[in-house]
Amino acid sequence: MNKLTQIFRVKKEDCISDLADYLPAMLGTYVLVKWMEIVSAKNINAQIDQKRYITVGQRVDIEHLQMAKRGEEIEIISTLIKREKRDIFFEIEALNTEGELVARATHKRVLMPLKVVEKLFKG
Repeated sequence: MNKLTQIFRVKKEDCISDLADYLPAMLGTYVLVKWMEIVSAKNINAQIDQKRYITVGQRVDIEHLQMAKRGEEIEIISTLIKREKRDIFFEIEALNTEGELVARATHKRVLMPLKVVEKLFKG
């Protein structure tokens, strides 16, 4: 089981108040998903030939359990659980500075040949 941790600080643009002024300055779930994907991609990238392969996110199942305010630090911990051929599975936790669980998720990434991805995006 490979594990990777990264800390993010909740900025103005990470809050739902960035969508509309009347909303509170609280961390958006969509940003948590982004951070979880980033840390998981970095976790697996260290184990693949990045000149030949890329991973793409296929699924994220998240439970956003607690609010986080602007200025707070959130620790994202991505644990690689298993690899089945091209499918790569992670369990992810988001913790606040008190060590409380803000969110948890499972995530699936798929290993793809880089030349296939490049071919799809040409033209």
